[in-house]
Amino acid sequence: MRAERAYSIKEAAVLAGLSERAIRNEIGRGVIRVGRKARGRRPALALPRGAVFYFRLLRDLPVPLPRRDRGALYRLLLAEEKAAGAWERADDTLKRGMLRLDTAQARRDLDRLLAVYEAGRRKARSDPSILGGEPVFAGTRLAIRHIGRLALRNVPPERIRADYPSLSRDDIAFARLYAAMKPPPGRPRKLGFSRAPA
Repeated sequence: MRAERAYSIKEAAVLAGLSERAIRNEIGRGVIRVGRKARGRRPALALPRGAVFYFRLLRDLPVPLPRRDRGALYRLLLAEEKAAGAWERADDTLKRGMLRLDTAQARRDLDRLLAVYEAGRRKARSDPSILGGEPVFAGTRLAIRHIGRLALRNVPPERIRADYPSLSRDDIAFARLYAAMKPPPGRPRKLGFSRAPA
């Protein structure tokens, strides 16, 4: 049985449409518990797919919930149980008192987004002899970050595809996610005043 893919905080934030800070706050407050995956010298936080779904639902909640209710909702989503805390599950509907959440569409949307993201990750290649190792789409010299930045600037996918016909709509959607997750290469800009020339 293959282990479930874990997501970094940055990945989860972009996939769920929340800020990294919101996710770190839920972890810091003990609402959710996360594992760690080895990466370099320091292990990185690893969020399961269910956590990404939880954050996607949290983003769309019509009312803010107290920490205890958010923790129970998280446990309900991950454990696939019928009830947790004040929450109950009936098929794709989660209920807590008068609040009802139909999760079917949100789950389909996230499943589609994760499929696009995982397929894009499999197509990405990094080779020091091509664009200095900048990740590109397999079989091309086309930088994923470049396409993603175009998409983030709201250039329509049809226009991008007119310039780069080898790309599919899913390639462009993946590039948009990738660019949102990855900072541009090089040194970070210094904040503050720049020195005037002498």
